[in-house]
Amino acid sequence: MLAGPITPTRPGSSQAAEIRRVQDGLRAWIFDLALPFWSTVGMDRSRSGQMRGACEQLTLAGAPAQPGFTRMRVQARQLYVFSEAAARGFEGAGTIAARIHRFMTREGAASDGGWARLLDPDGHVLDPTNDLYDLAFVLFALARYARLTGEPEPLRQAGHTLVFLRQRMARSSGGFSNVDPPQPGWRQQNPHMHLLEAALELFDVSRDERWAVLARQLVTLFRTRLIERGSDTLGEYFHESWLRAVGIDGDKVEPGHHAEWVWLLDRHQTLLGDRTLRLARRLDGICTRHAIGPETGLMRDEIGREGNLRRGSARLWVQTEMLRANCVMHRVAAANSDPVDARARLAAIVRTTDNLLTRYLVGAESKVLPPGTWIDQLDAFAQPAIDKIPTSSFYHIMAGWVELDQLRPSVDAV
Repeated sequence: MLAGPITPTRPGSSQAAEIRRVQDGLRAWIFDLALPFWSTVGMDRSRSGQMRGACEQLTLAGAPAQPGFTRMRVQARQLYVFSEAAARGFEGAGTIAARIHRFMTREGAASDGGWARLLDPDGHVLDPTNDLYDLAFVLFALARYARLTGEPEPLRQAGHTLVFLRQRMARSSGGFSNVDPPQPGWRQQNPHMHLLEAALELFDVSRDERWAVLARQLVTLFRTRLIERGSDTLGEYFHESWLRAVGIDGDKVEPGHHAEWVWLLDRHQTLLGDRTLRLARRLDGICTRHAIGPETGLMRDEIGREGNLRRGSARLWVQTEMLRANCVMHRVAAANSDPVDARARLAAIVRTTDNLLTRYLVGAESKVLPPGTWIDQLDAFAQPAIDKIPTSSFYHIMAGWVELDQLRPSVDAV
């Protein structure tokens, strides 16, 4: 996903120096501002003051908001964030990860392997529905926590949830139900994408073939149902038989999900050896041609299957996924001895990271929003359009930085 022309941000600097600059800038923001803030202010406390899990969201003043619920997916995402931070040396992050894991397990884990969708302000189950999106993030977080601790319990929990998915939510037409108990509505691509992310991480940490089987089934679903031949676009909503939805819902294309699949297909090929990069290139091409704002370098939230712009706004998470996808495509270009594309990808990476640091991520000098927080949404004019600070964005930021931080060997090779 190219984010504009090759124009180094600092005149006269090399691309390698520019990459190191944005790597260091994003690292400093995460470890000096974001993690100290979210490990304290961003943690939820009981009425007696005892720290429990993560806050669902904050007000624009930086105080814990009280929406009346917390989603299991938010707890899982923060378990991932603090597990990653602990592995990279942030003091106290391991304790916070353990606390979140304990809170999730105590309040949200069901005996049959499912997980509640919503908890109330006291930490009790508000909605016991098993939501595939939430389950996918629980599995993903358990994988990262297992890698951090080396303990068997997170992997045991993940295996128990896989049995639940197979027994209760698997569909004869492929994939899984959106929720259990079932509810009417379109089948959705997005939770299956995140389930693939979880399966790959669980296979990587455990080498348990059950996760490889699941990953391959989900990639087969992608090949045969989710990506549309002809338009090379990824559907969001589908009939029970995986025919793409009709009307506005069927026309919807989210470039951010294209970018996520680019990263996942590369990860799948790396871990399991299946040839999936050609599919990644097809997804990448749609976004390169249709989804990037030429003046800002921001990836837009929504286009149509013909490439027409449907929503010119730009969520934070979409930019972090573009960052990850360009890191993948840079490595591919470097490996294929394509210096023109490799350098173009580096320029895109620099521009996207600079956009994150200057448009979305709140720095130490801010007098409006608390340093270490973020602006989750820009409108079509690249102006903030927010009424809260959602905790859930940190997962995307951390994942984007982890990918960016691994880029040094490829930079040196170009």
